[in-house]
Amino acid sequence: MTTIYHLSDLHFGPKFNSHLSELILQDIRDAKPDLTILSGDFTMRGRVSEYQEARAYIQKLPKPIFTIPGNHDQPLYARAIPERLTNPWRRYKEFIHETVDASLHLADIFVVGVNSNNRIFPGGIWNLAQRKFIEQEFLRAPKNVCKIFVTHHHLEWNGKYRPFGTWFPTQQLNWLSRLGVELILNGHTHVPLTLQTPHGIVIAQAGTSMSSRVRHGHGNAYNRIVIGADSLLVQVMGYDASADRFVQQSEKEFSRQRAEKIA
Repeated sequence: MTTIYHLSDLHFGPKFNSHLSELILQDIRDAKPDLTILSGDFTMRGRVSEYQEARAYIQKLPKPIFTIPGNHDQPLYARAIPERLTNPWRRYKEFIHETVDASLHLADIFVVGVNSNNRIFPGGIWNLAQRKFIEQEFLRAPKNVCKIFVTHHHLEWNGKYRPFGTWFPTQQLNWLSRLGVELILNGHTHVPLTLQTPHGIVIAQAGTSMSSRVRHGHGNAYNRIVIGADSLLVQVMGYDASADRFVQQSEKEFSRQRAEKIA
């Protein structure tokens, strides 16, 4: 059994809630999960000061940690526009992780994550090099592991006023299914979502964990995921102001789809 804590959209900066961040930090320290995954938007505007605060927080989390960037992690303010156009991920690589695409093998799971952001176009885009990286990494994954894909932008949406998500989501889901992916983790929308696609892929979308930029009536939340031999359990942990702690708001359990699908 493998336990994963999945956080997204931390947004260090003007609307960051330090109290919630300390509650989540203690939750993770107490739980001692096998892995903590952070699916992007560490900062609000990609400022150096925001990145410094994000790095200091991440260093307090138990290891191992898996990260990918979000669209807000590109610098976006007047003096930083030249850097955004020429080297948008320099600060992420300096303060968070040396690469924007990554993979990790831990016991019964194999995780691949990519930077789905574009400096000009909105929404999630995977270029040809990234698609090759995704395919190569999943091809080398050991048999019988749970293959997990991490991206910032959503492939499914469950509300009004649809924000820009992953381009051509149906084709992408079909492709990931052929690669044997069982679980997709993302953020971006600030709205929790848990479902299983017709392919059998479980999607666990995290809400905003520790920013006041909540949306559509959803409060702060993160995901707790337990991967068993035959099942995937996703628990949405939401902040309860009256109890001043994160409590379980929902729980969904799905049968794992472990058949080898790569030709």
